[in-house]
Amino acid sequence: MNKLVLPGDILPAREAIEMISGVDLGPPIEVPPIPTCANPANVSFDERALLNGEIKRLKKEKNVLILAHNYEPPDVQDAADFIGDSLHLAKIGRDSDADVLIEASVLFMNEILAVMKKPHQKVLAPSLKALCSLAAHADVNKVKAWKEAHPDGKVISYVNTYLDIKAISDICCASANAAKVIRYMAELYPESPLLFLPDVFLGYYAAKTLEKVGQTTDRLYLMMGACHVHEKITAHQVMRQRALHPDAAVVAHMECGCVSKCMTLLDQGLVTEEMMQLRSTWGMMEFLKKTPQKKIIVATTVTNIYPMSKVAPDKEFIPANPEARCAFMEQNTLRNLYESLRDMKHEITVDPELARQARIPIERMLAIQ
Repeated sequence: MNKLVLPGDILPAREAIEMISGVDLGPPIEVPPIPTCANPANVSFDERALLNGEIKRLKKEKNVLILAHNYEPPDVQDAADFIGDSLHLAKIGRDSDADVLIEASVLFMNEILAVMKKPHQKVLAPSLKALCSLAAHADVNKVKAWKEAHPDGKVISYVNTYLDIKAISDICCASANAAKVIRYMAELYPESPLLFLPDVFLGYYAAKTLEKVGQTTDRLYLMMGACHVHEKITAHQVMRQRALHPDAAVVAHMECGCVSKCMTLLDQGLVTEEMMQLRSTWGMMEFLKKTPQKKIIVATTVTNIYPMSKVAPDKEFIPANPEARCAFMEQNTLRNLYESLRDMKHEITVDPELARQARIPIERMLAIQ
């Protein structure tokens, strides 16, 4: 392939997979510094006690539900009513009757709540700096151009997108149900081109999922996008940790740069499913409960180890990449969680027509377990 391929470009799946190593999938937006107070060790015991006490008081006073993603700082997770991945938290928020929904996550997740909320509810975000480098790769004009070129094509957008992308999608998916969604769409529309976006690593996983059920990937298109954190969790890092800890199981997120190597090892029988699995953020927790292995190599962000240690306190967790931290997720701190509740600030609102359009693919995602 001679043409220059850029992030956000859409290619046939086979070409996209071949081009992964040759495309700069780094962050298309500025990555902010992680606030010092995102580390609980930098907040005094007295301040944490005061903030937690005030958060509990405000929760009761204002009828608030607090949600937090697994990648959030530990003290933010401790303050939340529910912790989970995007799919889990979207379902919890949708079903809640609380007057205020505040979600410590990246902003596309707050947008989902704003789309799904009940009329009386307000949706708050602790920080407006909690953007997403993966969502920023999704170019709405390129998606529209693909749709024009493929009038019968169907768009499957990963939940890590903003509402302008969701609004022109046929269905959304999370990593937890990506395999089910891609199979569902392939079977429902056997003659239609399928576009999966924006994560090319999860797209690789989707392509292999189709091949395993006898579906062709000739009609599958992928967008060249990636999370700048997950992309840097490489096969080399995973293999190095396996060499150092041969008795450790591996659990990896399907967005990571190591996905093709891990899938190849599994497909060729060079490692058993008991010792290596590709899982969603939520699926990782389920794996930890069941595996008998006492050491686990985790290909995910290091902040995800905190909820893992709660689920499986008897296990030792070894990060494939100890530097894997999402600065966008960690813009949410205990301090600005409190300030958001205190001042009812950073309310997330959505244009009603955009919400109506985006709600359709989101509801389709939530319906597929």
